[in-house]
Amino acid sequence: MDGVGKGVFTIIDALYHSNEPIFATLSWPHITWLLLVLCVAILLVRNAEKIQKTKLKHYLRYIFISIIVVQQVLLYSWYAMNHEWYASDALPLYPCRLTTLLVLMMLIIKRPLLLSFTFYWGLIGAFLALLSPETGQLGFPNAMFIQFFMGHSALFLGVIYLAILFQFTVNEKALYKVYRQSLVYFGLLLMINTTFNTNYAYLRELPPSVFLNWVPSYPWYIPIEIAVIFILFYLLYYVCQKWQREI
Repeated sequence: MDGVGKGVFTIIDALYHSNEPIFATLSWPHITWLLLVLCVAILLVRNAEKIQKTKLKHYLRYIFISIIVVQQVLLYSWYAMNHEWYASDALPLYPCRLTTLLVLMMLIIKRPLLLSFTFYWGLIGAFLALLSPETGQLGFPNAMFIQFFMGHSALFLGVIYLAILFQFTVNEKALYKVYRQSLVYFGLLLMINTTFNTNYAYLRELPPSVFLNWVPSYPWYIPIEIAVIFILFYLLYYVCQKWQREI
């Protein structure tokens, strides 16, 4: 095998089989990444008018599409390379995976389908995921680590971009509609999880997190999980509505 072949093999092996541990929650690499995503989000919001009126909106659209496609390839190729392609975990039924696909669809077709649902779930879901990463304890350069941060960051920023692109505004009616849609979503996942012994939306077992040590065991944490998410949705609505009134 020549040098190029060895190099490619080394990269593939590192991507799919390295087992370096992930950094500690709220360690300096973690905080640095959170601040980087936050800074990009602020830049998007502060340049909303420029994005709407210039070719920048096209460049950003292509960038987000490319990032999400690469992330999806990394995610599902990791499942394939590690023989972990099971319906119990690999289906896009987790909130962030579902909303990531919705973001990708809206970016491609350039139409705001299910934008309210995606707005609340995408921002809150991506924020919570980035705050408490769950990569199966796999760190860089494993593909699971890379796709996690690539995907959730693109989801968070992509939702902001779509909100700017479609001039999305929050309102109380849409919020309550998202609540109803979310209850249906949770109900379906509870049936799927019970029937097939899966853990979509973490409705059977919460991921390991320093922020969840106080939560009671299954099934008592389920109403708490739903209530917390709905409260976060309302806080997001409140902040956005107040900001809309000031601009």
